[in-house]
Amino acid sequence: MSLPDWLLLTSALLAGAVVLDVLARRVRLPLTVVLAVAGFLVAWLGDAFGAESPLRGERFEEVVVFVFLPLLVMEAALGLSTRDFFANLGPILVLAVAALGISAALVGLALHLGLGTPLPAALLFGALISATDPVAVVAVFRELGVPRRLLTLVEGESLLNDGVAIVLFTILLAAALGEEVSVAAGIADFVQVFLGGAVIGVALGVAAAFVLPWLDRLSAAALSLTVAYGSFVLADDVLGFSGVMATVAAGLVLGGLAPSRASLEVRATWRELWEALGHVANALLFLLIGLAIDPALVADNLGAILLAVVIVLVARAAAVVPLVSALERFAGIPPVGRRNEAVLVWGGLRGGVALALALALPEELPQREEFVAMTGGVVLATLLLNATTISALVHRLKLDAPSRGDRFLVAGARLSGIETARARLADLGLDDPAVEAELDAAERSARAELERIKLSTDEERGVLLRRGLFVERETYQRLSDAGLLPPTTTRALLHEVDGQIEQATLTGEVLPDLRRDRPRFEKVAQRLTAWLPEPLGADADELAYAEASARRIAARRTGEALTLFERLPNVTAAAIKEAKVVFARWERDAVASLDGLYPDANPGAEELQRRQAAALGRVAAAEALDELAAVGLLPERVARQAAESVAAEVDRNADSTDE
Repeated sequence: MSLPDWLLLTSALLAGAVVLDVLARRVRLPLTVVLAVAGFLVAWLGDAFGAESPLRGERFEEVVVFVFLPLLVMEAALGLSTRDFFANLGPILVLAVAALGISAALVGLALHLGLGTPLPAALLFGALISATDPVAVVAVFRELGVPRRLLTLVEGESLLNDGVAIVLFTILLAAALGEEVSVAAGIADFVQVFLGGAVIGVALGVAAAFVLPWLDRLSAAALSLTVAYGSFVLADDVLGFSGVMATVAAGLVLGGLAPSRASLEVRATWRELWEALGHVANALLFLLIGLAIDPALVADNLGAILLAVVIVLVARAAAVVPLVSALERFAGIPPVGRRNEAVLVWGGLRGGVALALALALPEELPQREEFVAMTGGVVLATLLLNATTISALVHRLKLDAPSRGDRFLVAGARLSGIETARARLADLGLDDPAVEAELDAAERSARAELERIKLSTDEERGVLLRRGLFVERETYQRLSDAGLLPPTTTRALLHEVDGQIEQATLTGEVLPDLRRDRPRFEKVAQRLTAWLPEPLGADADELAYAEASARRIAARRTGEALTLFERLPNVTAAAIKEAKVVFARWERDAVASLDGLYPDANPGAEELQRRQAAALGRVAAAEALDELAAVGLLPERVARQAAESVAAEVDRNADSTDE
């Protein structure tokens, strides 16, 4: 096909995906399932009329690996919390490497015993069919609101196991074709290819993050695309390492450094850009999956396909459950839980990577046609069976049910936003009876929800601590966006408070040690920053002062936020006092640090605190008004006018203070 023909085909596929998206919403099925089935039906009709799909064979493999995979991997890596990823790196590696290897071995042995397939070829099929594709599952998870750790495990596993499967496939293909392959050499090649790709990705990710502060949002968007494809092709096609691992590492580095290196506008642009690119790539990919599966080949190998489906599902469970249980028992990781294990097993769908590898099998492999048919059948079966029932399983296991504490926090946040906006509107004299009526109705609804939620003592403590920590995190991010907090300090503080939030969510308590025992890499980063010359570096005392002053302001804002709970039902005064004591102690510690750094009055220190407080007041008011406009409780014109007035008022006060 010529280039115009490819462009016309792509346009037709995208148009079909748009129509099918509407259909999928009406029938309440995952879009990926509808797309794959539609593609398969089109391929079946095409074969019936003698029109063979142009995307069968190695061409499909090239399109998937070099066009779609970098996009999908980068989108997932940028959207995944780097801290959550590394906090769960142990179980993620076990799932992506050990579980995939065990699953491949079990599938291979079962195929060897059940169909008489030569063992090297059977293991090859096990490797290519064991990589999971969680796109349909993750979309359901995000819609339902499953526990954050479960989502991290599923996405983290899928990020790594594509690279593992591709490397393992390359090694086992040589063995299946009769070439001599030693176990030691295979392991060495695997480690080299896997780690080599990761090193390249980290280097490119750090280099890209280095220049982010000097880029506007459009240049940063172009840079993220450059890193996605550049890291993949450089590692895979030029240096012979894992392109998937390179893009994974680059995406994780960029995503982890973005809160401290990229502006708010750049981060917002990245979210919109990569959400759109991911949607388009997945829509096209799953349509192409359906088109690439040969219906006649599937019909001729139904018995082998049914056996393969059963083997793959059983092997997934046999690999995941024992390994995760062993990690919980012997490695001391936080428990995953039986319900999460069930979802991990059932969420192991197969997709584009498995089919691409199968279609890339050389013609000289005797089992090629059978493997292609079995792979296509397994992909379709897991989409039709697993993807359409994962939502029901999550409901059945009650993993999507928000806790009482979560519901209380949401209702309290709504009430806080309403009160803030009402106060700002009153200060600025923007009275509108219709707006007041809307705000009154929203306030009554929020208070009624709070009245219905009865909290236990532990739930009270957890709600108050998490609310305070969320405000603290928001403060650090806003100070960074305003240019009032150095990047290394921002990163350290955000990681610290994220650890506290996780601890408060799990236990209802916070650990003071998390505020003192900073990870080694954070300490190294701060020392390096202090050593570098300006503008990349900063004086160590200035870094320490910026951190201490940010802690002081965050603790003070947290105390103010907790005051709201004094007017809410179902929260005792004793619990509020206990939470305030925790944050007040942190403020005293910050003040003591400031006094140690600057024992005498310091005009520069006072100026920084004033600028920090002014920036926070301006941003908080604007965001409260924008939020109410976004949900329809405030006309956009009124919200914009109020926000501009608040900003002007804050700036005037700041100027008068300077004088």
